[in-house]
Amino acid sequence: MAGRSAFPAAALRLWSILPCLLVLRAEVGQPREESLYLWIDAHQARVLIGFEEDILIVSEGKMAPFTHDFRKAQQRMPAIPVNIHSMNFTWQAAGQAEYFYEFLSLRSLDKGIMADPTVNVPLLGTVPHKASVVQVGFPCLGKQDGVAAFEVNVIVMNSEGNTILQTPQNAIFFKTCQQAECPGGCRNGGFCNERRICECPDGFYGPHCEKALCTPRCMNGGLCVTPGFCICPPGFYGVNCDKANCSTTCFNGGTCFYPGKCICPPGLEGEQCEISKCPQPCRNGGKCIGKSKCKCSKGYQGDLCSKPVCEPGCGTHGTCHEPNKCQCQEGWHGRHCNKRYGASLMHALRPAGARLRQHTPSLKKAEGRQDPPESNYIW
Repeated sequence: MAGRSAFPAAALRLWSILPCLLVLRAEVGQPREESLYLWIDAHQARVLIGFEEDILIVSEGKMAPFTHDFRKAQQRMPAIPVNIHSMNFTWQAAGQAEYFYEFLSLRSLDKGIMADPTVNVPLLGTVPHKASVVQVGFPCLGKQDGVAAFEVNVIVMNSEGNTILQTPQNAIFFKTCQQAECPGGCRNGGFCNERRICECPDGFYGPHCEKALCTPRCMNGGLCVTPGFCICPPGFYGVNCDKANCSTTCFNGGTCFYPGKCICPPGLEGEQCEISKCPQPCRNGGKCIGKSKCKCSKGYQGDLCSKPVCEPGCGTHGTCHEPNKCQCQEGWHGRHCNKRYGASLMHALRPAGARLRQHTPSLKKAEGRQDPPESNYIW
């Protein structure tokens, strides 16, 4: 019995004909000395819901919490599909305690569609101490299409005659039956037309109307079992199984996309996005976007965004100190450090003739040269 686990409620509401269903997935330890167990084995579970895993129904003599609100869940319980003709349950009385069972009712409410349900064990007997299979059959008559309602009411008593388990009173279940004309039958309420082809109701498709249509589609391995209804695998939830049930917290804006796994923003890594890809932090408002790679804010550059940018530059006599602010060398000034202190005064002290020769060249020389660009040097 060790290692048997429960399955999400949605799957059990869909397929199980007994109301003692388990809604929580949890690992089960060793059975107690005096205990009763009932489960669906992994092979039968794969046929029913597509997941090969034991489904625990009764553990240590206690039915699942699902039965506490059976009426509400029954309203959402679809009919058993055409291709499911019977279901196998496994039960066992552990230890030395004796448990007795009795099927109080096995009755079809639509005998024109389905005969009374059947079981492969006596209607009254003792729960075996060795794990044994109880098969419940749904005998469709094949005379007409339709959904048959039926009852399965069973009680389990201890050696003192006290009832310890019982199907909820007046519990009704449903089975979809199909005429035999279409090979393989038409499921989910499909109709076998005169051409022996299944005509499917809205929300179903396939040769036998066996496939449900979910919009949006089921994600992350979810199974569409009825139109718009997905059974999600462990670790996922949501209308279309698009949300991960994460126990791990993603830091720094990370997003959980799979149980225990985070999608990290650029520049971060680690299981919880807790590690920066830049060993040295980006400065001056820069952001880490890759392995030791920073995206700098306006006015800065460099691997760590530590170098300010001056446009068009500070020339050869200055250095960029802050964005668009130059720090000039001694003797130089101006926005771009291109002006020299004292240049105008020294020019004014030159002899007049020198100035005249410089500034009033001959016509021939004037025609032969162009004015030099503005300079800080003394002529």
